[in-house]
Amino acid sequence: MNRPADFVTRLSRQFFAATTIACLLTALGICVWWLYVAQGQGSHFEPATSGLALVAAITGVYAERRAAARERRAQTLHALADELARNTELLDGEGFAPMDPAAPKARVYPRLLQSATDAALVSGAFSEPGHDELVALLHRWRDAVHDFNRRLDLTELRSYVGAVPAEELLAIDAAMHREGGQLEGVRRVRSRVAALLCERYGEVAARLLP
Repeated sequence: MNRPADFVTRLSRQFFAATTIACLLTALGICVWWLYVAQGQGSHFEPATSGLALVAAITGVYAERRAAARERRAQTLHALADELARNTELLDGEGFAPMDPAAPKARVYPRLLQSATDAALVSGAFSEPGHDELVALLHRWRDAVHDFNRRLDLTELRSYVGAVPAEELLAIDAAMHREGGQLEGVRRVRSRVAALLCERYGEVAARLLP
């Protein structure tokens, strides 16, 4: 990703938006001044009409930006909900089922997804006030997924690097599934994110609830 170019593009959008609003407000001020100094019958209609047009333009710019922010936030929420639902399927699926003690063998684990979480945090969709709790929890979820996937890498490396005794494979699996272990920890954080989304952002509840 070309971060300098993205930063310049974002800064340009903000600059032009601020410049547009500033020009409209200046023009509105001139119209108000013109309205007070206009002389003669009917001379007030032109500045009044221009002023109303400028008010409509300013309102339109603000409304458009708010609508775009809401749409971006809705798309981000739906992507988050879909990703969490998919991760729930992975965590509760056969890929993380306890190992058969009678026939232990090395396995390749599925990896949890986090691309939608990363996109939500860098997109600015939740930069407005009121979303602080969700942003903090998404940071925690992203860190938990990253750490969990990294531990799976290490587990597979240990399991496949050479002949591993059955007792060690069972010990590794037991450590993953123990109470308070890695699997329970990442499930707990995922449940907190899903609960917050359902509580605060009801439009995604149907995607998360069974």
